[in-house]
Amino acid sequence: MAGARALLAACYCWWWLAAAAATELDLLGALSLHNTSHAGVTLAPGTLPQRSAYVLQGDSRSLQIEGEAFNHAAELLRRSPEFTVLTSLRQEPANSGTIISFSHGFNRYLEVQSSGRRDEVRLHYVAAGGAAPRVETFPFRLADGSWHRVALSVSGAQATLYVDCHLLYRRLIPPPDRNFTQPQLTLWIGQRNNKHSLFKGALQEVRLVSGPHGYLAQCPGLDSECPTCGQFALLQATVQELTTHIHDLSLKLVGAEARISRLEQCDCQKSCYSNGTVHADGATWQRDCNRCSCVHGEITCRPVECDRAECKNPVLHPGECCPTCLRQCLLWGNLYEHGERFAPKECAECVCHDGNMQCTRVDPELACPRLPCDPPQQFSVPGECCKFCPGVDYCNMGHSCDENATCMNLNTKYTCKCNQGFQGDGLTCQDVDECQEAGGLHGHHCHSNTRCVNVVGGYVCQCLGGYTRKDKFNCVEVDECEGNTHGCHADAVCTNTPGSYTCRCRDGYEGDGYTCMPICPGGCLNGGTCVAPGRCGCGAGFAGARCERDLDECTPPAPRTPPPCAPPALCVNTPGSYYCICAHGYKKDPILNTCKDVDECTEGSHTCHHSARCVNIDGGFRCECFTENCELSCSWQGRVVSEGATWREAGGCRVCTCAAGVAACARATCACDADDNVTATFQLDLLSTAASASLVSAPASCCPHCDARYHCRHQEMHHVTFRSGERWLYQCQICECLLGEVDCWEPECEEGGACCSAGGAPHRLQLAGCEPPHCAACQGGQCATLVSNLACCVHRARRGVTAALALVALWWGRTRGRTHRKHRGARR
Repeated sequence: MAGARALLAACYCWWWLAAAAATELDLLGALSLHNTSHAGVTLAPGTLPQRSAYVLQGDSRSLQIEGEAFNHAAELLRRSPEFTVLTSLRQEPANSGTIISFSHGFNRYLEVQSSGRRDEVRLHYVAAGGAAPRVETFPFRLADGSWHRVALSVSGAQATLYVDCHLLYRRLIPPPDRNFTQPQLTLWIGQRNNKHSLFKGALQEVRLVSGPHGYLAQCPGLDSECPTCGQFALLQATVQELTTHIHDLSLKLVGAEARISRLEQCDCQKSCYSNGTVHADGATWQRDCNRCSCVHGEITCRPVECDRAECKNPVLHPGECCPTCLRQCLLWGNLYEHGERFAPKECAECVCHDGNMQCTRVDPELACPRLPCDPPQQFSVPGECCKFCPGVDYCNMGHSCDENATCMNLNTKYTCKCNQGFQGDGLTCQDVDECQEAGGLHGHHCHSNTRCVNVVGGYVCQCLGGYTRKDKFNCVEVDECEGNTHGCHADAVCTNTPGSYTCRCRDGYEGDGYTCMPICPGGCLNGGTCVAPGRCGCGAGFAGARCERDLDECTPPAPRTPPPCAPPALCVNTPGSYYCICAHGYKKDPILNTCKDVDECTEGSHTCHHSARCVNIDGGFRCECFTENCELSCSWQGRVVSEGATWREAGGCRVCTCAAGVAACARATCACDADDNVTATFQLDLLSTAASASLVSAPASCCPHCDARYHCRHQEMHHVTFRSGERWLYQCQICECLLGEVDCWEPECEEGGACCSAGGAPHRLQLAGCEPPHCAACQGGQCATLVSNLACCVHRARRGVTAALALVALWWGRTRGRTHRKHRGARR
């Protein structure tokens, strides 16, 4: 019953949590924009009543949330596995900007971003237990100059995107980290940090909602009856906890039943039975020399405790448990213990026996041993009954000296003397700790720079650290730096000190002296490592002082070096890598993975006049005349262009020519292109017949990359600039400059060397220092998405254990039965 009540209480608690109101924080209100002035922020009308809208413009502003508001926001995300970011915004077209961002320095921790370049909403986050930031991309165009309401919810391992109260995407993601313990973590609105990913447009609300169904704060009419992924995870954890609790209770119940069973075998008094005798609980009795007691039906016995006998030779009488002392003897004023013997005179022996002194005469002929010397050499000693021989080795005949003592022969016996380093009577010797005293007979004589260490029978003078032995009692200092016995790093300076040494890293290095690492100001980018002070070792595909510059693998190779792409394929350079495409006039063979010629004559893509005949050639075609009325003019987009004519298209940005019936177009050359090393890689649409046309100067409207106003600066190295249209790699993402705006995204397969190698086998993009991107084609499979509405088919469980367990059973069955999932980019 107790387990059932606990389960019912837990399920009730879960339903209460599901129905509890979510806690939210108004982030725009926390900035107090209506009371203060901020650069790049102006008040403007919005769409929501009684709420102010703010237009964010310019390239310099600081909308950072600090203090209690920051702590409140972090606590909202920390307390619950479910949260929602709500915003109403109007974003300028082509702008790529951050809506809300938790970041530390240049690194993202949790960020919601909208890219007007690639028409997608991005969720940047650090997964629980991970370190590198991840990104989840939702294709949708928010940057269209119109007002939108956006709700991005994260519920456990599920991310859901609502736009204008319509469910667009529901994805499975690794649960984001919610510790918010990163050092120097900051919270920004409308920007990633004080320099990057500036949102341009208008914001009317930015709210952070903690708890399930946070989107209801913006769209109250949406469905909220289906439990969320986070609620299912909470219910699963609760059921698991209850299962463990019931298991523990079952074990305790088994133990209690066993104890009760043993108690039922005892009578009410819990008495004890011993040798046919009944002893009451608490009774004590003596059995032989043991004292026994009855304690709660259990008999315990222990030996009888005896008083200490105050005599040398106590006697244990039969039938008694403790020895006793017998009477002493008094003779000539001296007391003798029972059993004590003494010789009152020569050849006489007395012994005390229970108060009576018994004396007997000793017969020398019977008691004394036979002597090895002649009678004239024998001599007597006063007080001794037997005679002795001179020069007898009593020690060799057997002695009882201690192992740390020396036996010494006397005239009539032997004596024992403790060895040097020991003290005692010779029969028992103990070690002397000379280190407790300095000098003297029993002290040590260790000098300075040493430490006395006691050993059995003596001591040793041990040298202190940094010193070496001179003699038994003295040590002298060692110069570890000169003798090269130090542990300093090769790039550190060793300095000798009394008894030791210190290590200090050289200029240009950092560390504790035992480990020194070179310092590269600003660090190395794109996976590079600092190999020497101010010098980075760059990975494949990068160069520069900080590995900030992409190496163009498509530049003409050295003589006798094969090109990266075998003709007729052309090389396309990308940040840190390259890929190959077929040149104009060729197309890829999907089976052989090679470039094959396009037959423009058969496909009808040639530009020969109808009176001329098209002849296919490798990589192109030519026009030939076989009649008198034949023309070598060009058929171009429904009109006839005379041979040798030149015309412009796309507002003058492209120049086309007609040569012998073959029409070709090329990009008009901009003024700033003259200094560029432009190769066929970037002029893929050029034909040899239009080479001269490509030298025609283009109008300024076609060359935004030449205008310094549209250049972009590197995120960290502000002295490095990029033209509009240029790309680079930053923090394992491809970044692009377009009309002065910077946008970054995860590399796709074709942006980093194609998804398939020369042999056609799929592979992931590998960039130095970066994890492979989540490329579905390279993984040979499709990405996974969460099956929506896990519990929408379940009847509402309002109360009781049965309803809660039925909900769990259905959810578990749906989870186990799912064999494959739809592509994670599929729109709901």
